[in-house]
Amino acid sequence: MRALNSAVTVAALVLGSVASPISVTALAAQAATSVTPIETITMSVGRSMPLDLTAAVTQVTLANPAIADVVVLNERSVVLNAKAIGETDVLLSGPVLGRRHLRVSVFQATDSRQIALGVKFAEVRRDALYEIGISARYDAKSGNTIGGTGVLAPNVTGDGIAGSSSTRFVGALLNFGTTDITAFLDAQQQAGRARSLAEPTLIAGNREEASFLAGGELPVPIAQPGQGGQTFITIQYRPYGVQLKFRAEVMSDSLVKLKVTPEVSSLDFGNAVLLSGFRIPAIRVRRVETTLDVRPGESLVISGLFNEERESVRTGIPGLMNLPILGALFSSNRWQNAESELLVVVTPTLINPNASRGSRTIKLTPDSLTPALEALKKRLPPQ
Repeated sequence: MRALNSAVTVAALVLGSVASPISVTALAAQAATSVTPIETITMSVGRSMPLDLTAAVTQVTLANPAIADVVVLNERSVVLNAKAIGETDVLLSGPVLGRRHLRVSVFQATDSRQIALGVKFAEVRRDALYEIGISARYDAKSGNTIGGTGVLAPNVTGDGIAGSSSTRFVGALLNFGTTDITAFLDAQQQAGRARSLAEPTLIAGNREEASFLAGGELPVPIAQPGQGGQTFITIQYRPYGVQLKFRAEVMSDSLVKLKVTPEVSSLDFGNAVLLSGFRIPAIRVRRVETTLDVRPGESLVISGLFNEERESVRTGIPGLMNLPILGALFSSNRWQNAESELLVVVTPTLINPNASRGSRTIKLTPDSLTPALEALKKRLPPQ
């Protein structure tokens, strides 16, 4: 084995015979320009490509080992490994092969798959939920969530609400068909026992985040110390309303991992504070964060965000009840509790931009689990 200095090759190891082991030498600089045709090979980072040669190779020259490297399997087969973004040259030489000049271009591959998340926020009276068993209850002794069909135990966090109203968080995930749960909510809205808060559809790339806000931003003055003992006021904006953040990861064509953070908040002037002459309302928040695995097209209902408000109701004889002083004789006041529960229905759908045009159409198909309407029939008392 002997080393050769050539005007074309900066450094190389030349084999004494074909039977000798094949060596790979990393060059400190690119090989000089030659008349050998250049073959361009495009690869993504982390990929490997085998090359089967028509004749034996006795010399392999690699310009930049930081971009790619070459693994010699035998005298007629080598493997290119892409390591980093960029370009590098590979020269393959042999007595019969001659010289083969490869230019390896390495790029960072991007995942073209996307996830569309259809979300429905609805405020539903708890008595309507009890009819089909969606409302969740928590057994403090056993630590299990009970009530409802197909309940999963998510990893969740909840925030309470300050003021006269209170929020109790339990958390439950229920599996229903998309059509069934939508029909249930529509029926409750027509009956006046539910109201839709928002119905956004968010699209994000694989392993990327997306967010939604329907509401506003509350300006909050913040006192900051200044020079000479003086203070100055800066404004920070805090969002409120219906919010959603999610991050999705495609595990397979039939499974998606979702991290969902829905939130519903409103201004609470009953617990406002005075700061530097400004009356700043509190923010009442209902929030849940959960991570779950779900099949594309399957709807999951996140429930357990209870809201309980106590309000005064005045009833009496119309006209007479509004008389000054004497009106109290013809009317009565009573307190009533209004209990409602926030339902968040999420339905992921996979989108592949590389698929045919027809297959890219978003279709929210119901799942094969127990439909909500069947569950309703089972739970209602016989007529």
